[in-house]
Amino acid sequence: MIIEGRWPSGKAQVFGTCTRRFESYPPCSFFNIKAKNKMQQAKLQVQPRDTFGKQSARAIRRAGDVPAVVYGRKQGTVPLQINERLLKQFLRTYGENVIINMEVTEGNSEPVIIKEIQRDTVEKRKLLHADFLRISLDEPVTSSVPIILVGTPAGIQEGGVVEFPLRYLTLNCLPASMPNDITVDIAELNIGDIIYVHNMEIDDEIEVLDEPQRIIVSVSQPRVLIEEVEEGEEGEEGEEGEERDEDAAEDAEEERTEPEVISRRRRDDDDDAV
Repeated sequence: MIIEGRWPSGKAQVFGTCTRRFESYPPCSFFNIKAKNKMQQAKLQVQPRDTFGKQSARAIRRAGDVPAVVYGRKQGTVPLQINERLLKQFLRTYGENVIINMEVTEGNSEPVIIKEIQRDTVEKRKLLHADFLRISLDEPVTSSVPIILVGTPAGIQEGGVVEFPLRYLTLNCLPASMPNDITVDIAELNIGDIIYVHNMEIDDEIEVLDEPQRIIVSVSQPRVLIEEVEEGEEGEEGEEGEERDEDAAEDAEEERTEPEVISRRRRDDDDDAV
């Protein structure tokens, strides 16, 4: 489906499966931004494992655990397993932006962060695999921090539509300075108002890596449907899709010594960056 909104003038911008035209409005200057709660520290109980492969990973999941690995800082990759219920509770409590004091071997605790959580594409609550990255508390790390919108824009009362294309801000700083999330109060936004990355006022010790001109959120006029395009047939999901997700997670684990990141966290170019 192709969607287009007519604006007074301007250039086209594509959002996934739709196209809209809009006028380039100046950035607004009346919103509040707050980087909430610096990254917390917590403990997570893990168990080392000595097996890789699809059959082993499936056996671990059937037993109620999640296969995982920890790597980084020019040390070897260590396979782990974590109780799934415990990991879900941990994520609900702390989220994914948290410094974990992980004791992989008895009496040897080291700080790590969550680099990737793989979830089943159909059953989102099912965890397939977890990656953890070793860090130093004295060296900067790069993390994708969620942006949370607060308030209802004034422009909504006039028929405006909220566009929220950038939901995470990529930051680089010391682990203790990394915020859990960033809240943006959009209650005063009217139709045509835009918040860009360069509008974000972040602490001096935190570096924002996203392009300054990227749009975080805007309030636009309603788009008008002008054309419908026949969409392809969707493939069947269910057990087959679930097996594909598990196979992908297991193939990735078998192939990597330093796992490639495919989720919302971005991998640093090399371990020296962390």
